[in-house]
Amino acid sequence: MNNLEITIGGASRMRKHIKKNIGSGVYRDVYDIGNGLVLKVAKSKYGRCCNKKEVKMYMSSPYSVRKHLGRILEFDRDFSSIKMIKYVRKFPLSKIYRRKLMKTIAYFRNHGILPFDVITGKGKPRVNNLRLKRDGNIVFIDYGNFLYRR
Repeated sequence: MNNLEITIGGASRMRKHIKKNIGSGVYRDVYDIGNGLVLKVAKSKYGRCCNKKEVKMYMSSPYSVRKHLGRILEFDRDFSSIKMIKYVRKFPLSKIYRRKLMKTIAYFRNHGILPFDVITGKGKPRVNNLRLKRDGNIVFIDYGNFLYRR
């Protein structure tokens, strides 16, 4: 599980298999491509920067951090699109999971990563960017705005 297999340049071929748009932001669109996968497609130069940041962070992070990041399978060389695992379990708004989220954020900060766009200005979880794995671990599915301070 610790080995990292990512295909470079394969995500653009997946554009033919797009089923439906499941999310849209200012800089990127997210499409369901079936088989439990999503494709994040950049709309602009900044969208490509977000894709690049996600790829670099995922590839350079230790497993203890990476297990909380959405898994990247393929990406284009120009970072115009990335193919990721689709996580469907919604983040619950219970006190237990809020506490877990705060511990995960603190863990990321201890590793030099500042998670942005995970909590609202009022301190509530931004559930659009959070999911759960089957084992109950929190997964950040949109980490293009995270800052890396090493």
